[in-house]
This record gives sequence, structure tokens and C-alpha cells, in this order.
Amino acid sequence: MKSIFIIITTLLLLVPDYSQAQTEKYRLTYRDDPSTTIVVAWSGALAQVYYGTTDEGTNWANYPLSKGVDRTTAHRDMNNRFARLTNLQPGTVYYFVVKDFNGNVSDRFSFRTISDDPDDPISFIAGGDSRQGTPPVENCNCRQARQDGNTLVSKLRPDFIAFNGDHVRNLNIPFISDGDEEWQEWLDDWQLTIASDGRMFPVISTVGNHENTEDLDKLFDVPEPEVYYAMNFGGNLFRLYSLNSETDACADVIQKGWFTNDLDQYSTSSNYTYWKIVQYHQPMVPQAQYNPRSDMIQCWAPLFDQHKVRLVLESHTHVLHTSYPVVTSSDTAAYEGFIRNDSLGYVFTGGGTWGAPRRSPYSAFPFTREVSGQFDAFFYIRVSKDTMRVQTPLFSNIGQVTEALDDDQGSPLPAGVSLWNAPNNAGDFIITNNNLPADTTQVGTIISAKSTGKRAVLAPNPTSSSTVNVLFKEALNEDVRIEVYNGRGQLCKTIENVRDQQYQLDLSNLCSGVNFVNIISKDDVESHKLIIAK
Repeated sequence: MKSIFIIITTLLLLVPDYSQAQTEKYRLTYRDDPSTTIVVAWSGALAQVYYGTTDEGTNWANYPLSKGVDRTTAHRDMNNRFARLTNLQPGTVYYFVVKDFNGNVSDRFSFRTISDDPDDPISFIAGGDSRQGTPPVENCNCRQARQDGNTLVSKLRPDFIAFNGDHVRNLNIPFISDGDEEWQEWLDDWQLTIASDGRMFPVISTVGNHENTEDLDKLFDVPEPEVYYAMNFGGNLFRLYSLNSETDACADVIQKGWFTNDLDQYSTSSNYTYWKIVQYHQPMVPQAQYNPRSDMIQCWAPLFDQHKVRLVLESHTHVLHTSYPVVTSSDTAAYEGFIRNDSLGYVFTGGGTWGAPRRSPYSAFPFTREVSGQFDAFFYIRVSKDTMRVQTPLFSNIGQVTEALDDDQGSPLPAGVSLWNAPNNAGDFIITNNNLPADTTQVGTIISAKSTGKRAVLAPNPTSSSTVNVLFKEALNEDVRIEVYNGRGQLCKTIENVRDQQYQLDLSNLCSGVNFVNIISKDDVESHKLIIAK
């Protein structure tokens, strides 16, 4: 009996104990449609999220909705909890608290879902490289700079943050780098992004060379463990791609095949998006100390050309840069395969200066607007159907910045922000959309909320059933095709030759959450958003 007790005690000691007394290290992420879903994440105790559209403060029992934990990961010496909220209303402010099972209640937080109307602009922050230096080679006050940038986020009130990799140093070198502690510090510092009124801003993370895919999967609950994915914002205003640049762009045929197919899917008249934006970590043509990535130039850049990508978000070099619009070319005058094209080209922005050790500016790329490595900054990008404005707030004079405290989407920068006023408009420029269709009233997988006159309705919607009725307002005089896509743009089901005025669509084997049903006839494509609640 004594020996059994000893064995059990020994086994318990071998099991990692990541328990914390309360909830902490809060963050928001996306896995699906930003208009109707969000992930509330924290580290620490098992808990429940209580939420609603009316501010009930910390009176958790007054909130009409609640959600338990969908996933727990034991990672980086923390228990990480994820509650995936679905069936939310687009363009709506939600208030919430996190209450653990010991009765401890968090502060009252809030978030705003993204409008699904492409006529509503969206403002977001893009940047990366918030890691600390590696002494004695890199000495810097990196963590303080990171904290300054996070504090600036809380004042600018973006709709979300696109983080381009290298969150932490994570080198696993004794006495220099402890990945577990660094991630815990990073998440503690992330709390500074929370606005003074409790507003939180979702983060979309890209993998860098100082972390691994497991970190992003288990700390941010990204949609795919391989850490490449895409999602639409503002209905069909823009599609944001997050790619993994830590593999060979040509040899990684699975990622390349997915990227190619998704770009194809969202470049048709039935699935049109006004803009395509791509983020990844390692740049194609670096601005400091690295060589060009020939694999990315060969296997990704032509896809940018073909599918009219207009903005590319990079990091890694610790040197801020922006470029003029470029496309690939076989012209002998091309540099690394690129030539300038102001009408149809894509702009490279980035460098990664969210606190990481600064490096000396350098660029042989002739299409660079300007390059600088002497300060910390990120990009503030405001997207509307016809333009994208890119500005560059510096991590300086933050105390002079007027904190935005409104609930508006797509807000411009508030007063008092210090901007990078570089030559050639490098820190503040506008990209014009030269690819707008002649008629945009019925274009896109997700039709504008302002469009009317649809020929069919889906009922019930949302649905928890295994079927949904496609009810046509008039008898069909021709066959139509029905296609169902999931929230990531993957084709899930096709039904040919539909002619029933009341057609029962089988939803078995489809994923829960947001799906899109396209009704395709000879001369028209009509799209419907369908929410499957399982």
C-alpha cells in the first residue's frame, strides 16, 4: 500500500502544474468571420465568459449570454483558455467579464465586431518584431519600447492588429533566453493595449523565425496549426492573408496550393473582394543585412501580380521601410525580378520595429520610398473601397496623444500622434484602388448590407438543423447551381441542376459557424450568409 502511494505521488510530481489562482493575460483573436465571431482568451483558472450588448459592469449575472471554455492548452508554463463566441451581430459593441469557478470576476472589458458592410471603412495596425535583444550582440531597452507601442495601441483604438511575427526572442540559450518567461512577459505587456474604458482589440498573428507554429496555435488559437490562413473583413471589403515565411515558398507545396486556390476563389466575379492584403514575416527583398528570398519572389510574387494584391506587410529586418508599387517582370532592367508599376503594383511595408533591437538602414532595392532604422513605429492603415491610407505613428510623445474613446469603426488617427515624416511620402501615402468593377452593387461572396432585391431566402437562419430551406420568391424557369463555402473560402458542397422553388439543402458534414451559400444562374450570382449553430 505504501509503495502504491509513493508511485502515485511520484506520478503527480511529474505532471506539469500550470494552474493559476485567477484569470489573467487577456487577449482577443479571430478564427472565423470577424463580423460574427471572436475568441476571448486568457491564462490561468478555468472560467466562464459572460457577455452582452449592454454594459453591466462587473455584475456578471446581469449579462444575458455566457460561454464556457472551448479549448485549453498547457503551453509556456501557463494554462491557456479559449472561449469561442459565435452568432454575434456585425458592427456591434459587446461588453464582457471573465468569471472563474472560485467566484473571481475580471475587470469589465469590451470589443466591437467588424461591420459586414464594405461601405464602412476599417482601420488596423500592422507591425512586428517586439522581441528583446540578445546580449552582448544586441543591447537595447526593447521591453520598454514594446510597452510604449502597446500603450499607443490603447490610445489609437484600431479595429484590430495584424502582428507580423517575432513576438519574443525565444532562442532557448541558457542565461540569455527563457522562452516560457518571455512569452509570459509578452502577454503581460499586451494588457497595455487595453484602452482605459476596457476596450480590447483582436490580434492576428503571423509566425516569425523567433517562435514556432505551436506557440501561435496554443497561445492565440489561430485557425490552422500550420499558421497560414485568410479571412474577409467588412464583408467583401478586403481579404487578409497570413502566410508562413519560415518554410520554402516553393517547396511547401501544401501552403502554396492553398494560397493559389484561395486567391483564385476570391478573384472571381462571384467572390470579389475590393482589396487583397498579405502579411508574413521574412521580407522578399530585405532592407538590412539579409539576402533576397528568391523562393518567395519566384512562387509568391507572381500570385500577387495575377490576383491584384495591393499591400504586403513584412517584418524581420528591424529597419522600417515602405516601397513604391511594384510587379514582377522578366525585363532585363528589373531588379530582383521587380519593376515599378504605380497603377497595378503592390506596396511593401514593414521592417519590424515594435521594440526589437534597431539596425542600420540599408537598401539596394531601387523602388524603396525611404528606409530608416532609428526609431520604433508601426503602421496605421485605413481601408475604404477606393483607397488605403498608410501612416506611420512613432512610439514617442505618447503622453501627448489624445485617447480615442468612441465606438466608431475606421477612425482616423487622433490628435497628438507623432508621425514619420520621411521624404517621398514614405510615412504617409495613399494607395488607390484601380481595379473597381463597373457595377459593385451585386459583387462579392458577401453582398453589401445595403443591397436589396434578392430572389431567395434561407430559412431558418441561423439554423441548428441538418438542413436549411432555400426558398425562391418565384418559380425557376432555369436550372441553378448551389455552392456552399466555409468561412475560409473553401468550397464544401456543390449541387447542380436545382429547379425546385422550395429546395431543402443538406448541411451534413459542414462545419459550424459562418458559411456562404451562392446561388448561381446563367446571368447572375446571388450570395447568402448562413450561420450553422451546432
